[in-house]
Amino acid sequence: MKQFVTILIVCFSSIECFSQNNQSTFLFPEFTEAIVHYKDGRAFQVPINYNLLESNFIFIDKDKKKKEFSDPELVISVKVGDRAFLPITGDEMAEVLQIDPKILVQYNGYARKTKNLPYGGKTETASVGVISNLHSGTGSSSLDTENITVTNINYRFYIEKNKRLKRFTTEKQFLKLFPKQKEELKKYIDESKVDFNSIEQVVQLCNHAFTIEK
Repeated sequence: MKQFVTILIVCFSSIECFSQNNQSTFLFPEFTEAIVHYKDGRAFQVPINYNLLESNFIFIDKDKKKKEFSDPELVISVKVGDRAFLPITGDEMAEVLQIDPKILVQYNGYARKTKNLPYGGKTETASVGVISNLHSGTGSSSLDTENITVTNINYRFYIEKNKRLKRFTTEKQFLKLFPKQKEELKKYIDESKVDFNSIEQVVQLCNHAFTIEK
């Protein structure tokens, strides 16, 4: 439980940092030393950051270039300080909020492109959602972050049921995962005014659901 609380505190701190600098396309304020674990037992330590536009990790190589993992399907975990991330699909990663029962969250940045104006000014254009121009054949990042503003982080939550990860983002999707407890959980959500944009409240809801499901 102590480890679980620590993970949540660190997680909330990172979101607060993001809100103070909402132009960042990365979850962490700066590239941080992390340990990347592979299926074959190898482990590498590299400066890394979580790309909010692709929900994956970018690392800095020995030549100071930002790159993606060349074989993301071989990565089994990324450890950034006290925080752990697991692969979800393809090269996308989600953070472990709780180990048992397993609860994860995936961060998705909502972005706007900015247009350069005369005399150094900028103006925001229409929303573009997730921008997907990061991948390249060489595995290096070609994303032009100078003209992108991340205005919000959306959360995709995952819980483990029957040894499989189940995803939800809304109340309706969550209740479908607990059909036998649907009415009781609906009452809990209404009375507690659960906000699905709050990581802390969603984790509390999940643990309540796991408890009454037993």
